[in-house]
Amino acid sequence: MRQEIEITGLNKSFGQGASAFHALSDIDLSIGSGEFFTLLGPSGCGKTTLLRIIAGFEEPSTGVLKVNGKDVTGLGPSKRPINTVFQSYALFPHMSVADNIGFGLKMLGKPKSEIKATVAEMLQLVRMEAMADRLPSEISGGQQQRVALARALAPRPRVLLLDEPLSALDLKLRKEMQSELKRLQSETGITFVFVTHDQEEALTMSDRIAVMSAGEILQLGPPEDIYNAPVNRFVADFIGDTNFLTLRVKGIENGEAVLELPGGKQASARLPNSISPPVGARVTAVIRPEQAEPTAAGQGDMQAVVEAATFFGTDTHLHLLLDDAQGFVLRRQNRPDQPAPAPGAKLGLSFAPGALRVLED
Repeated sequence: MRQEIEITGLNKSFGQGASAFHALSDIDLSIGSGEFFTLLGPSGCGKTTLLRIIAGFEEPSTGVLKVNGKDVTGLGPSKRPINTVFQSYALFPHMSVADNIGFGLKMLGKPKSEIKATVAEMLQLVRMEAMADRLPSEISGGQQQRVALARALAPRPRVLLLDEPLSALDLKLRKEMQSELKRLQSETGITFVFVTHDQEEALTMSDRIAVMSAGEILQLGPPEDIYNAPVNRFVADFIGDTNFLTLRVKGIENGEAVLELPGGKQASARLPNSISPPVGARVTAVIRPEQAEPTAAGQGDMQAVVEAATFFGTDTHLHLLLDDAQGFVLRRQNRPDQPAPAPGAKLGLSFAPGALRVLED
């Protein structure tokens, strides 16, 4: 895959001396052409700062940024083949939908015939043909978001940056727009760089995800790898729900740790390449709530008592207490013929080989 964005040795500090705030540290990153790439992390992790540097609104303290092989580190935003969609759609209230979409093309001095044709194409792309003459105040929030996207796509940038553009929408509309964004990216072939703190958005939309914390990229990879093989506790905890168990190592076999489970049974767990804990050591292992199955009491790999059940519509989360008093959450799909067990009920837990994974410290 050809690389659309290449970032090398990028650092960003605000202020000087001992009081300086280091927003980004030693960022090396390549984003492929036509990729839907997501920067994911909590507030203050540096993801928006990195996006602003790519856009040209901030200059890095050190490092090089290339777009399509060209060094653009010192270029302003208007000289980069990049457009940005912000949280605030910033539509011109006195302009129609069509005029908003064509505004950037007009500023670029494009011929009227080209502007008209491109606006018509963008309206069709975002399914807004019937609303071309309406003002922003006459359309919904989701429709305003589509107009903002169409305006950003109209000049056909090489890269489109999206800074948490769905955060102001309600849950149902946000899910609809997730599908729309993915469709638009697929149909246009433009490289999307998306910033969010929402794990579900990142998992459902991205080709690759960079998980960030404290100005660093902790893990980079496809959503499946990020979710199923987190490199450390922060990533495991930030990406979806998970159970953390402190377990003792009984041995190492075929590159996997043999761990003693609560209640005395043993199970194998995948090890990161970076560690090989000694026998007797206590390690942190993780297993996702949906990767364990309830069994009859006395059966399975572990035994537990139900403390509480939380109904989520499609599934119920059972909050359990294991034999050694460690907590465990089990996600159980709801079925009319299988009511959730009541608090105080005993049950067993089983899980497939590979579900349990040891984390780095």
